[in-house]
Amino acid sequence: QCISCRQAIMTIRRITLSPRLAATASLVVGGGNIADIGTDHAYLPAHLILSNKIPSAIAADIRRSPLENARDTSIRYKIENKLDMRLSDGLKEIKPEEVDEIVFAGMGGTLIAEKLRECPWAKDGKHNLNFQPQSRANDLREFLFSNGFTINKELAVCEGSRYYIALDANYTGEIKEFTLSDCFIGKLPRTLEAKAYLKKQLDRYESRYNALKRKGENVDELEILINDLKGFVYG
Repeated sequence: QCISCRQAIMTIRRITLSPRLAATASLVVGGGNIADIGTDHAYLPAHLILSNKIPSAIAADIRRSPLENARDTSIRYKIENKLDMRLSDGLKEIKPEEVDEIVFAGMGGTLIAEKLRECPWAKDGKHNLNFQPQSRANDLREFLFSNGFTINKELAVCEGSRYYIALDANYTGEIKEFTLSDCFIGKLPRTLEAKAYLKKQLDRYESRYNALKRKGENVDELEILINDLKGFVYG
């Protein structure tokens, strides 16, 4: 094939991810197989396969319609033999020896924590874990801190008018003391995107703080959280 033909094929076989999925993809260590839980169209694992970051993946979802979307993606990009569709509630239908990394993207932090709780082998210390919680990231961090997982890195990105985070963790068995503020700030770097993301959290909890204070309820813990969020956002 001529060089221009090869370049055209590579262009066709490239997937451009949304900012939140691109952030998640950047945290994947690579070199091994991944399980993409709640895969939807399987754009994330397809991108990682096409960029040669991983050899293959399991695209898992609890519903059949997203798996049909994922199958269409695999056919369109000619990676049918590298992308396995799996009807699975979380990790229930996936064996630990099948994958090296696990990705949870596009579901709430509370639900992600629930799916991890249901899967004992997620705590075997052999699997890298990547998360992109759509909401309640504080619940996910609290679960990780309480169950011996260590957060290695976090990113914040802007997509449209919303801000999202992605984080990478692994099980170490080490349980450290943590505060409510740790559950909201985690290991976010002090970037403009992270400040904007936490500014929304600050606004929400200032309103809650004022409402509870008017009712005469104890707001000491919330006051500490608000001050720590202000320190991050305006510091």
